[in-house]
Formats: sequence, C-alpha cells, structure tokens
Amino acid sequence: MKISQHKDLAKISRLIDTMRDTRKAVRTQFMKKMKDHDLDLTIEMLEVLYILWDKDNVNQQEIVDKTNRNKACITSLIDNMNARGLVQRNPDPQDRRNKLISLTEEGENYQKRLIPLLEEVYAPLLTADLIQEIENTTIKLQMILQTISE
Repeated sequence: MKISQHKDLAKISRLIDTMRDTRKAVRTQFMKKMKDHDLDLTIEMLEVLYILWDKDNVNQQEIVDKTNRNKACITSLIDNMNARGLVQRNPDPQDRRNKLISLTEEGENYQKRLIPLLEEVYAPLLTADLIQEIENTTIKLQMILQTISE
C-alpha cells in the first residue's frame, strides 16, 4: 500500500519533504554566494558561527544540540575552526572539565561579511506579505514541533 493512499499521512509527508527541500535550496543558494565572495566556510561552520553570534561562550554540548550533529563531528569542526582562528576554547569557570566555545575577533568579523550575503539570499522573501506568511508558518511549525515532542 502506498503512502499516497493515506491522505493525512501523505499531507504530513509532503510537509516534511517541503521543509527538507526548502532547507536544501537555501543552503545551495548560500553556498553559491559564499563561493562567489571567496568565503572559505562550510555550511556547518556557518551554523556554529551563527550560534555563537547569537550567544557567545557556549558549551560544546549546546552546539551539538542546536546543530543536530554528533559530538565527534562538532569536536572536529571546532578544531578546524580553531585552526582557522574563528573560535577558541575557554575553560568553564563552573566546571573545569568543560570548555566553552567563543568567537575570536576574526569569527566576529565574519558576521559583517555574511550578513549582506544572507540579505541577498533572502531578498525575494523580504516582502510584507511573505514576511507575514513566514511568521504564521513559523508559529504553526512550532505548534507541530511541540505536539510531536510531547
């Protein structure tokens, strides 16, 4: 039996597929813009920078949780970013076993270079009608997330 024969399941499947495809399209566009502007970053590095721009000096586990990647992957990624001078590890004053990840000045400077690229990628979405739809969709997706997480 095909999933398309189950109308409600097919609708949910279509939603998940659309979210995945949207994420992929945004990533592809942003990677192209970074290449066009000679920015040697991966999307994964950008995700870590984005987290640290929002809240600097975070525990590595928080980065793992927000990026939905495993700890080994994030450790390797942070090692690479550290070698590039984008982030640094600092001792956690609350627990010496932990390290807090923070931006270096170079990591902070990348924000100034990347924000215009984000604006270029998202420019087609920056109309009053679409912004309102995005807000409504975000609220509905948060409701779905809350429902499925219970």
